[in-house]
Amino acid sequence: MCGIVGIVKKAGLVEGPELKKMSDKLTQRGPDAEGFYCHKNVGLGHRRLSVIDVSSGNQPIFNEDKSIAIVFNGEIYNFQELKQELQQKGHTFYTQSDTEVIIHGYEEFGIERLLNMLEGMFAFAIYDSNADTLFIARDKFGEKPLYYFQDDSAFFFASELKAINPFIETKHIDPMGLNLFLSLSYIPAPYTIYKGAQKLKQGHYLSIHNFESQDYKYYDILTQNIGEKYTDIEACKTDLRNLLENSVKQRMVADVPVGAFLSGGIDSSIIATLMSRFSEKPINTFTIGFREKEYDESMRAQVIADRIKSEHTVHYLGYQDALHILDDIISYYDEPFGDSSAIPSFFVAKLAKEKVDVVLTGDCADELFGGYDKYLAPFYVQKFNNLPLWVRSLCSQFVNIVPHSRFTNVLLRKMKKVIRNAEYSDFDLHYSMMCLSFSDKERRELLTKDWNADIKPHIKNVYDHYQNGSMMEKGFYTDLKVVLEGDMFVKTDRVSMMNSLETRAPFIASSIAEMAYRMPVNFKINGKQKKFILKEAFKDILPPQTLRFAKAGFGVPVDHWFRKDLKDGLIQMLSKEFVEQQGLFNYAVVQKIVDEHLRGKENHKNKLWNLFVFQKWYMKNIV
Repeated sequence: MCGIVGIVKKAGLVEGPELKKMSDKLTQRGPDAEGFYCHKNVGLGHRRLSVIDVSSGNQPIFNEDKSIAIVFNGEIYNFQELKQELQQKGHTFYTQSDTEVIIHGYEEFGIERLLNMLEGMFAFAIYDSNADTLFIARDKFGEKPLYYFQDDSAFFFASELKAINPFIETKHIDPMGLNLFLSLSYIPAPYTIYKGAQKLKQGHYLSIHNFESQDYKYYDILTQNIGEKYTDIEACKTDLRNLLENSVKQRMVADVPVGAFLSGGIDSSIIATLMSRFSEKPINTFTIGFREKEYDESMRAQVIADRIKSEHTVHYLGYQDALHILDDIISYYDEPFGDSSAIPSFFVAKLAKEKVDVVLTGDCADELFGGYDKYLAPFYVQKFNNLPLWVRSLCSQFVNIVPHSRFTNVLLRKMKKVIRNAEYSDFDLHYSMMCLSFSDKERRELLTKDWNADIKPHIKNVYDHYQNGSMMEKGFYTDLKVVLEGDMFVKTDRVSMMNSLETRAPFIASSIAEMAYRMPVNFKINGKQKKFILKEAFKDILPPQTLRFAKAGFGVPVDHWFRKDLKDGLIQMLSKEFVEQQGLFNYAVVQKIVDEHLRGKENHKNKLWNLFVFQKWYMKNIV
């Protein structure tokens, strides 16, 4: 895993110190080596974390006559097959790296055909001096990040926003980015928190020629010729098993030690179990537990670790562990990022780095196979709406009277979601379940009038793009395009890069993703059973109790922290004086949220965490 940077100037030469200024911001992404390329008004830079071809894979890498240069972040899992094909066509290779395959593939096939041939996670830049054109590209699903910013004098790109920040002379908060963050807890592509700075969308590439940039979409799962829908579940199970086994094998290839994150849930348990079957020696597995016992589910991972006889390492996380590193984690994201599971994710990455350089994860199965609780919302809403009116009325009164506590919290939150969503349309129901923090109405009340922006059309455009899909299929697609790219991949990428660790997700192989879109919904969600096809396909290799575990996620007890250890800091950052000085939020609304949470009337942990994270970011980057 690596970091890339680059500059294209409208006039004048790009020089090494400018690129190094950017590159130095990405040291944690690539601690092993750095390299630069300058040609007139174009410059490329690279930071390397050595995983494949450790001895000779430093970048930039060039074609035979050095007229084309590339800097690359990621892994190409089918590079050996592509290399063999390119050698047969007469291309000469001087490294064993996957990066060199891309540059010769560009020469042979052109940029768009090449991108569709690549299987892997990547962000790269190719400069073709013959055509005086720079291409920057991002992988099909957005696993690797790529930011860019253009002003009147130059175009900048980088793996992380921190490398571009010094060149954004006047930083203005983008209202769209702010509103997306407050409701979703993250900012999906193409938006960022800054006006003018953008994320390249997944499955897209940019060409920059004569200082003009043009955006192209090269991949969307809905436009692929993926074949007919499955009707035979047995055939579907067999195909899924074969594809995932192959994907795991591909992602275990490295010239450095490889391990696995193991939460004990279905997804990571399948990956770790398959790895153990393909490894000649016990694999390394890593788990985070919590000292708050009601949040600790490390015993789930232990069940799998014992079964596969892995070298298992557990770290138990308490508030004090998080306190001293909290600001660093929040800061590393460069823009507000409100998924609190980034905290334990950081610690499990730190734990893994002590023994390995690469880990496989169970990420992406939820979006592909229906793993989130929100996918059951239509089921529960229909059940609620079928109740007699007096029962519904009684339920509504009940949830407003009972206080939130450790014992009532989970049930109350679920009941309130069902009741509040009972009258929604298909899209509005899914949209509401995506907005885990502030609803549209709550966000409008929170923000002062100059800062409101309507985020709903952006989400609806994605949802409606699946024109012939059912409600559930449209929801899966929206989460693949928005949640996976904006939240899950961002979280995993940053916490792993903070620790100079590479993560790989076997479930997001394009063959598996496209296969998932051939499955009928009832293969994924059968009644109330989520990820039905995964459980059926792999039940012979998993312990029975693992198949029965309810989805837990990577929950963090921030609701309790805000009533105890983080209380003083929260109140200080949301003080009347500071909030009114900012001019972003209505203080009366902020005060109400804080007061209701501290009194236990409501559990506003998601709202408060987003406000807490935003204020931390604001004080570092804007004040």
